[in-house]
Amino acid sequence: MYGSSNLAPLPDERMNRRPARRPIVLYRDWNTLVTTETFWSEDGCYPVEELAFVERVESGSRFRGRSYELRALFRGQRVRLFRTRNQCKFGQVCRALTRAQEYAGLV
Repeated sequence: MYGSSNLAPLPDERMNRRPARRPIVLYRDWNTLVTTETFWSEDGCYPVEELAFVERVESGSRFRGRSYELRALFRGQRVRLFRTRNQCKFGQVCRALTRAQEYAGLV
């Protein structure tokens, strides 16, 4: 009664097409979002695949307070991806970016 014998088969092009993958959210905060495809922060939006030579920069002193930054090479220019004074938050964002690069096959 509920058989599908009267349905037309799907065209070959639809059977071979892969479903579009949605980006996976790896880190989210009020001003920062890291997904498997993009890195969003108050400093800009960058595709993960176009980020090269990512470096972690720590400046300041124990007495003046430390500042933590993520910098990278983006389309031939050095850019600051992220900056904070919170060491824990910085570590979480760094791990999320590392996972995003691993997901993209860059690391």
